Amino acid sequence: MEKLLKYDKGHFRVESGFSGFYAGVTGRKINSIDYNGTYSEIRTAEKQILSGITGIESRNIVMLDQVHGSMIIHVLNHPSSDLLSAGEADGLITAIKGVALVIRTADCVPLFLYDPEKSVLGAVHSGWKGASFNITAKCVKEMVFLYGSEPADIRAFILPSIGPESYEVNEDVACHFPENTISVNGKLHVDLWGSVENSLKKEGVRAENIFNPRICNRIDHENFFSHRFGDAGRNLNFAFMKY
Repeated sequence: MEKLLKYDKGHFRVESGFSGFYAGVTGRKINSIDYNGTYSEIRTAEKQILSGITGIESRNIVMLDQVHGSMIIHVLNHPSSDLLSAGEADGLITAIKGVALVIRTADCVPLFLYDPEKSVLGAVHSGWKGASFNITAKCVKEMVFLYGSEPADIRAFILPSIGPESYEVNEDVACHFPENTISVNGKLHVDLWGSVENSLKKEGVRAENIFNPRICNRIDHENFFSHRFGDAGRNLNFAFMKY
């Protein structure tokens, strides 16, 4: 059974049972970056943190300029230079081992998709806009079409993010999620986790292959950054396939 374990360095790691797969997240305890710094300073420091945890050199740590859309970038080779961003997108897919895919979050849902049969890895940044665009389904479809993945083989990992009890929204957001809008103390709340899980299951990912520790970063603000808690910092969610 999968677990999210806290390590001495202050980061969390998914214990998945797959020897070739590594995923985790750094939060408040290990990330002391000054987010008032420049773009270059922030990204360089984030890569240094991740390199120290994973042992992967900085150029093989792939990050995005996330724009709350549905674009997915395919990483076809080891990066030839140390880029601060692979481009404007909200998803990544690779079959290259030793390349870490990174999703930066403050409340949005970070999702990793791993196919152990085809050795393919996907990463998705899903806030309410990404969920309304169904970026989760798009990532599964691209893994199937381009890499031959079978949805039933795909393992999905949802990492700490905003839970339904903390995600109060207005009607203009709730209207996109008729199946995942709930009432909490008379207020509209959206269950983004439920939306992502429903998208996965509709694409053929088995319910038993979806891991969600159901840790709300807004509630567990001692360990994780949360925009709704007033934080400027980012949780650095990462996954890679080992050589």
